[in-house]
Amino acid sequence: MDNQADGLREVMKEQRRSKRPLRIIGITSGKGGVGKTNVAANLGVIAAKQGMRVLIIDGDMGLANVEILYGIRPRHHLGHLLQGDVSARDVLATTTSGVKVLPAGNGLQQLTRLDDAQRLRLVSALEELEDDFDVVLLDSGAGIGDNVLFFVGAAQEALLVVSPEPTSLTDAYATIKVLCQDAGVRYFDVVVNQAGNETQARDIFQKLTAVAGRFLDAKVRWLGWVPRDENVHRAVMAQRPLVELFPSSPATRALNGVADALFNEPPPAHLAGGLKFLWSRLLRDSNAA
Repeated sequence: MDNQADGLREVMKEQRRSKRPLRIIGITSGKGGVGKTNVAANLGVIAAKQGMRVLIIDGDMGLANVEILYGIRPRHHLGHLLQGDVSARDVLATTTSGVKVLPAGNGLQQLTRLDDAQRLRLVSALEELEDDFDVVLLDSGAGIGDNVLFFVGAAQEALLVVSPEPTSLTDAYATIKVLCQDAGVRYFDVVVNQAGNETQARDIFQKLTAVAGRFLDAKVRWLGWVPRDENVHRAVMAQRPLVELFPSSPATRALNGVADALFNEPPPAHLAGGLKFLWSRLLRDSNAA
């Protein structure tokens, strides 16, 4: 009887996977302060409300920004997983919206640069989560450090968050360049955050498109824009996702539009392989370099 039940669960699991292939989306930015983690956290909530099983991996090591925005206090973090103290499922924390979070931990300097052995342990530990989720959002750190290359380079899709600040645009181009040349990332979705209006956001995107298309073998796609909104700061201070606390705010409406463009469009054709395959390939490519 137990064997029959196990077999039925496996069949149902395969049916789910065939209908909705696992999507692994790396979210990054050229510089800090552009609202990258806020975008990631709220997109996770929107996806969960649409019935997706969502995992957010906090790849901004040692800062715990994702758990702060969700207002959760996990018992374990990535450091415990890498030390072998707990399993991947034991580390996961659950938010009120149903989003699962793999916390990075706070103030852990040793995690700001993972070595190859730690990355391999992370890959192996996460293999058991392969069938538990429909969407994995990798919230990387800002900039072009080794951990950013690892997390975004391992994803199937890259989402770049920029702001109207001139330094954000310059740093965004640098991030595209490094990810393109060093991690083989060729396609980038772009969200312009904290914009004054759509005209300003479109202008920023056009500038990024022009320079990336001229000098790099990379393609950037407009995903949407999010306006400046005082409710974002209020939600951060309350440690609640904006889309839950202020469901009618301008930024929430914009984020819902971004989520529609991201999740409801047909996914890219190259989604086969999953977490274990992708990250193992990245480690192999890194070691061969």
